[in-house]
Amino acid sequence: MSTGMAGGLEAIFAAGTLAGATDRELLERFAGKRDGEAERAFAALVARHGPMVHSVCRALLRNGHDAEEAFQATFLVLATKAGSLRTPDLLGPWLHGVAHRTARRLREKDSRRRRHEAEASMSAIQEDRSDRPAMGRDEIEALHEELDRLPEPYRVALILCDLQGLTHEEAGRRLNRATGTISARVSRAREKLRGRLARRGLALSAGAIASATSMSNASAMPPALALSTIDLAMHVTCDLAAGTVSESVLALSREISRRMLMTKMTLASAAILALGASAAGVSALARPTPPPTAAPKAEAPTPAQPKGTPGDEPPSEADLIVRGGAALKRIASAIHAYAEAHDMAFPPQAIDGADGKPLLSWRVAILPYLGAEGKALHAQFKLDEPWDGPHNKPLLEMMPAIFAPPGAGPSEKGLTCYQVLIGEEALFTRGKAVRFSDVYDGTVNTFMVVEAKSLVPWTKPEDLPYTRGKTPGLGGRFKAGFLAVTADGAIHLIRGTIPQQMMDALITRSSGEVVDITKAGEGVQIP
Repeated sequence: MSTGMAGGLEAIFAAGTLAGATDRELLERFAGKRDGEAERAFAALVARHGPMVHSVCRALLRNGHDAEEAFQATFLVLATKAGSLRTPDLLGPWLHGVAHRTARRLREKDSRRRRHEAEASMSAIQEDRSDRPAMGRDEIEALHEELDRLPEPYRVALILCDLQGLTHEEAGRRLNRATGTISARVSRAREKLRGRLARRGLALSAGAIASATSMSNASAMPPALALSTIDLAMHVTCDLAAGTVSESVLALSREISRRMLMTKMTLASAAILALGASAAGVSALARPTPPPTAAPKAEAPTPAQPKGTPGDEPPSEADLIVRGGAALKRIASAIHAYAEAHDMAFPPQAIDGADGKPLLSWRVAILPYLGAEGKALHAQFKLDEPWDGPHNKPLLEMMPAIFAPPGAGPSEKGLTCYQVLIGEEALFTRGKAVRFSDVYDGTVNTFMVVEAKSLVPWTKPEDLPYTRGKTPGLGGRFKAGFLAVTADGAIHLIRGTIPQQMMDALITRSSGEVVDITKAGEGVQIP
């Protein structure tokens, strides 16, 4: 046995003496790097959180060796960031997120590596299903992905209780919340997961979700893996004697760390942009009202963009992309909320009259799911009157800001570029209620709302007609491409030069084409 392995074994045995220490205390001891205390503290962290991390990696990866690499890379990321975690008392949920990202990255590499190999051969030779739940790997991946997207209070409660096995009382003490509050959050988190998975075509009951997440604890963490992980972490962070360091694990951990940093920087930039926009709005509101003798309002500069102010510059394309992406994110959330209230069906492309004639847009149909103001505006419409009827037409001027094109000028008031694609194969089909379960190609690969080149009155039931082989008029506001939100709610900036075959695959909902949307553009991170 190597010196490093012996030290790791002793550390595991000593970890029990630190069982009462909090995650914060263990991280502080490890970050202090005082002789053997750092190793014992890290061993205690591996012993405490290793089973959950290992089960996530094993559930998502078909290859046992890949799962072990993902496990080691996850804890190596922890070792390098131990002194800088924002909420060290919630280490378990943080590790879940890192493990999911790491396993997903390895899975992407594995898929490319094995693209031309027979699935049956891979299963027979490399896959060990002895500790797998009955759910398929794609379902498990979707579950962990949507779990990561839950609002933090629900995500944390579900991970602590279901994945890490804490009782509701123990989780309540950890979070300084009443036991009843934790119970309610866990129940609500399961329901939210059920709804999110249903939107991806996965029909699971809340009970099935509870069973699936709790199964994660069934995967036993191999002691040798724990020891080698401790050994690796101490070698890399404390420069102690150790065995051979896996270059692939080091490279993977560094890649995940870089991706996490880039995500953090993107969110920070978006927050700064939002803060700047808020400050500009406050400044505009604080300006004194012009006296009656002032110039006519039509000739005055708008508050958001005062004319002639030295140093003022129009927003950059990157700024407008973030703003447009944020608007699409809210639109997608409203569509999802509509679906949850309508048997998981997307809103109709048009609100029809008694004679079947289209009267109003889907944008009017989702107003009740845009908050109190949206509900109030929806109540003002006559749903049996056309969009340009005597009652409804004046409501054009009350268009919610999220429908406005990014950087819209005064001449574009009441007009929107956010439209859906209509066709027999598209997500929206005239006269047919399309449900999430009808999206056989996957919600992550199917356009839901796109940025159109032409503008239409926001209440008018007019969108982009689609026919296979013909690219509809998309984009035009950005040199980099056009904005789109897929049916899972993810925002993308799609290049305008993608091949027609790929465009068709992204528009159609159930044609069976295999497409990797990351090759069509890039994701847009929205806070």
